Amino acid sequence: MPTIQSNVAAKQTTIALDSKLGTTEFGGRVRLIHGVVTTTNGAAGTIIELARLPKGARLLPQSQIHFEAGQNASLTVKVGDALDDDRYFAAAAPGASQTSKNLTANVLNDYVCPEETMVFMTTGAQALTANKKITFDLFYVID
Repeated sequence: MPTIQSNVAAKQTTIALDSKLGTTEFGGRVRLIHGVVTTTNGAAGTIIELARLPKGARLLPQSQIHFEAGQNASLTVKVGDALDDDRYFAAAAPGASQTSKNLTANVLNDYVCPEETMVFMTTGAQALTANKKITFDLFYVID
């Protein structure tokens, strides 16, 4: 029966010194950025800066954005950075009910920030409802 190795298993079983595991792959320390945004009547296309990730950070798919109930039902949002505005969450409607959305758009790409990077959310065609909370938990590992 054939054996298939992940990239981590291959590095762990090789003797070559140049195949050392990075801390974003094994033994890294998971860090958390938790924050809150209280919305205003932001028009469509409003950019909400969430947090700055350090150089070498890799955002984990456990990261979430939490929307308080009462937001505009037709509101759409996407989450990304200056190089790709939907890198972490492609445009989707959170809806009017309280909900949480995982930032999983990048889960298969293992993107590592090449420099310090601002993560932001952009609203779509509808405006934000004022005085509603949006909280977020950004989990990341850093090399």
